[in-house]
Amino acid sequence: MDAIEMIPSVTPVILGSLSIFLLVISTYFAMPWLVAMIGNTRVERGLNLLKEKGAIVLNHLLLADKKGDIIHIDHLIITNAQIIALSTLGYSGEILGSVRGRTWIQETRQGSYRFPNPLVHHEAIRNVLHGMLGERLKVKTISAFTSGRLQGDATEEVVSAQVCANTIHAAVEGIATGSRQQWASNIIRNVQLKDRRNLERERSFVTHQGNEKYLKIAQSLMAGSALLMLLAIAVAGLRLAVNHGVI
Repeated sequence: MDAIEMIPSVTPVILGSLSIFLLVISTYFAMPWLVAMIGNTRVERGLNLLKEKGAIVLNHLLLADKKGDIIHIDHLIITNAQIIALSTLGYSGEILGSVRGRTWIQETRQGSYRFPNPLVHHEAIRNVLHGMLGERLKVKTISAFTSGRLQGDATEEVVSAQVCANTIHAAVEGIATGSRQQWASNIIRNVQLKDRRNLERERSFVTHQGNEKYLKIAQSLMAGSALLMLLAIAVAGLRLAVNHGVI
């Protein structure tokens, strides 16, 4: 036990302090991801309120279009007057894009990243829903950026999480329930793909891109923080046991 006695008494304190320091730094790197998750939670909380108004909300649907391509829809809000297809996008930083552009740009501290124009995805969603339901219900598509700051062309289809919540609540108010709502819901439930193995691949559309590297750094720092804290506790425990003659 001489080796334990040679370890300075302040060692556990130093290790614990380093652990806390790494944890604080990891929070900084994880911040874009955390902000995106907070925004996503806000949207989901709003969807739960819509259910109380009588809307039917279906989450993470996989639908096949006439060509056999799989279309992923994050959230589908069905009322008696319209269907609102909602996509939640977790990109952080500055979001730049135009209505007609093939790709949009996400600018972060790490650099610039391109991702598909969400309006192209909207068109695919509208086509697959109209193919199933015809024109009996209006189809509205919205992409809600839960973290990034939007720049470029103004459009009601691409908004912030807060604007999205206000928009869908106004759309549902007073027109939630009815026979067309139940009819549309039954059709969509019956034709949705049950095999979820392709879900993660289809959800690659909403990949956090510029957040991913930061998140990996944060995870590594958190792991290092946990190891240092465990080491600090182990050293402190051994020194205490030696001092009291337990070992």
